Amino acid sequence: MAFFVRTCLSLLFTICHIAAYKRPPTITADRSTVVVPENLGLNHRLLTITAIEPNNFKVNISAAGETNNIVTINQTQHGNTTTGEVLLKQKLDYETKSYYKLTFSALSSDQTIPSRELSVILFVTDFNDTPPKFSAPAYRLEINEDKQLSDKIEANISATDPDNGAGGVVSFSLKPAGQASALYNGTFDINSQTGQIELKQPLDYERLTFYQYTIVATDGGRPSLNSSASLLIMVKDVQDTPPIFQRLPYMTTISEDTHVGSVVGRVFAVDGDIGSSHPRTITYSLQNYPNKDNCHDYFKVNSSTGEISVSKAVDTDGGTIKDLNGPCILTVVASEVTTHPSNLSETSAVLIFSVQDVNDNTPTFSKNEWHGYVQEDVTDTIISIPGNLTVADFDQGENGIMDLSIFEVGGHVPFPGLVASPAVVYSEANVFIKLVNGFKFDYKVRTSLSLLVKAEDRGTPRRSSFCRLTVHVNETNRFYPVFTRSSFQFSLTENSMIGTIVAKIQATDLDSGKYGEIEYVLKGASNAFWINQTTGLIYTKSFLDREKQSVYYLTVEARDGGGKVSSASVKVDIIDVNDNRPIFMQPKYEFGITENSALMSGMDNISVHAVDYDDPLTSNSNVSYYILPRPDALDKHFAINNVTGSIRIVNPFQPDQISSALGGKLELAVVAYDHGLPSLTSTASVTAFFQSKLVIPSVATLCDCQNSTSLTTTTVPPYHAVDNFSGQSYVLCQGQEGFIQCEPGKVIRIFSAVYGRTTYDVCPSHHVGSMHCQSSSSTDHAKWSCNGYRRCSLFADSSVFGEPCTGINKYLEVSFHCVDQTIMNGIFG
Repeated sequence: MAFFVRTCLSLLFTICHIAAYKRPPTITADRSTVVVPENLGLNHRLLTITAIEPNNFKVNISAAGETNNIVTINQTQHGNTTTGEVLLKQKLDYETKSYYKLTFSALSSDQTIPSRELSVILFVTDFNDTPPKFSAPAYRLEINEDKQLSDKIEANISATDPDNGAGGVVSFSLKPAGQASALYNGTFDINSQTGQIELKQPLDYERLTFYQYTIVATDGGRPSLNSSASLLIMVKDVQDTPPIFQRLPYMTTISEDTHVGSVVGRVFAVDGDIGSSHPRTITYSLQNYPNKDNCHDYFKVNSSTGEISVSKAVDTDGGTIKDLNGPCILTVVASEVTTHPSNLSETSAVLIFSVQDVNDNTPTFSKNEWHGYVQEDVTDTIISIPGNLTVADFDQGENGIMDLSIFEVGGHVPFPGLVASPAVVYSEANVFIKLVNGFKFDYKVRTSLSLLVKAEDRGTPRRSSFCRLTVHVNETNRFYPVFTRSSFQFSLTENSMIGTIVAKIQATDLDSGKYGEIEYVLKGASNAFWINQTTGLIYTKSFLDREKQSVYYLTVEARDGGGKVSSASVKVDIIDVNDNRPIFMQPKYEFGITENSALMSGMDNISVHAVDYDDPLTSNSNVSYYILPRPDALDKHFAINNVTGSIRIVNPFQPDQISSALGGKLELAVVAYDHGLPSLTSTASVTAFFQSKLVIPSVATLCDCQNSTSLTTTTVPPYHAVDNFSGQSYVLCQGQEGFIQCEPGKVIRIFSAVYGRTTYDVCPSHHVGSMHCQSSSSTDHAKWSCNGYRRCSLFADSSVFGEPCTGINKYLEVSFHCVDQTIMNGIFG
């Protein structure tokens, strides 16, 4: 007993201890290792941490120490579960630190419960974020201008990049930076790998004394980074340059009356080696070119001072100066007093003297009277002037420059619509007169214009002259013919006489003369109409039939004497005339009549129909019907609908009313008439065939003929569901129409049908023809027409069953049964 008590107490203690124990939270991450580039943006999500408090307390996720400096945690709590998005808080730098151990803790809101920790490794990958760094911000070099291209240049240019991989590989490039960089022409370059400066073009101190560049160091990262440093290269002068003339170019003007010995200019040159501290003495001379037209004989130069003076009179009216049209070109040579070869000690310059002429010549036209020709209504064109209109002034310089202008005779200001081309002439030129500013001649306004062409030189005093130009205006075909309307519509009665005037079409043309003359052309329906090409009258060319064509669409073209064409559309409506009689759709109509009945061949009525091809919108085509009276008044038994043509029996026939003289048929004449003026009519024959009430012949009467089938033949399928089976037979002679009908609740089932002739006893005739024949499709056609119907119409005719043989005493024999509707549904359904 004591043992049992101790056991129970021990078990109770264990249960209480387990109930009092509280489990710590769990903490997990969606990844244990995170790899990010060092340029990752702030607040970028690194990973997601989930903490769960199994004791149903709230739980928080925290980061301490270095982890708290690097990341921040956005926490979302749902009951005892907390989700934390770990976001980047601090910029990363691979060059500073490439590895972090991130530590996170899950803390229960019940502080008595121990926390749980989670470690995640963060790897930082390198990103090209550090540009190359030069060893110096600027570099300066001095190089003699005679430095050889193959000589090495000591520059000590270098740059480093702390990035890893391609981001730490540096390449160099050189960019011109000086104001005269356009003149560098690739003189210097840099080795892209070593940074060594290389001379690519010869140096010339007299051309450029220094070069400025920007050195660019670019790493191989993606994207690449670069930095720059300045490079100044100073060029040191060497004695290798001939003299240099100052104040170029030398150009001056002298008058042709300048006195001999007068100083008219001075040249000046300096030592070309401008960096030299001991410039050399310069002497001057004129260079003579034998066998060439030059002005060397008219001038001389002082060898020490460089003064240029006149050595003989300059005359623009003759000699070399006239041949050169005024300007004199001298070549002056400046020489250093040295033993160096001439290519290093001599240079030359060109001195130009423009000898000013005296204005003593008047502009002269090649002729005083001219005639020109131009088309009207054109602009920006040149007036045609036979011969060459030229103007000349043999003075030099401004005295030989002429301004040309055009005036209307009697006018005081230049004519605004005409200019001379060229407007300015030097010495001599052919002159053209051009229409400008949109100006056009109008032949109707003026046919000619008298002008004065003025040439005035620019000398002092000014001299001028005139020539007279008469411009003759040629007319052009400016306008298109214009119709009074763009479209015309006319009407004409059909059957009008040939040559009837339909309409008159008229167009006008604002041109005059032959360009204003119009010729008319008709297109379309050339067999029906024609047009007078002069008057525009349209005539009929043939008789027109509205029933063949009710409207004509024509096009009339108006063509002027210059070939311009306009067109207008013409519509001609043909007015109907009542010239068509009604036409029956059949030449004759036939039907059967049973005595004492208002029925006709199994139908309630029969219809005739006629059409009239006159205008359907007029009374000319409106058709009505009536029956012509018979002398025996038998037509009174019928009535016809005068609109539809439907014929019906209004009084049944009695046997005594049917005369044997009629031969079993009654002929009626039906008249169709239209409502035109005058009215036109047509007549159709309607034949009624009389027959007594239907007598079903016995099977024995019909069945001794060839190919007939007894009603009790074993070929009839044994339908056990048909009680009291009995057959019937129905005969129609050729051309007759009738019907077979079953009592209510019963429908027709065709047993057999024969269309043809197998005996003389049925439908006899004096013309027998072939004795035995029948159509092979008789039974199939009868079944298709009647099976399943309570009432069925039949027509004994070759058009229905096909032509079995010659002869006119053919007949249709139909054997059928009346069966229950449900039985037929079972048979066919």
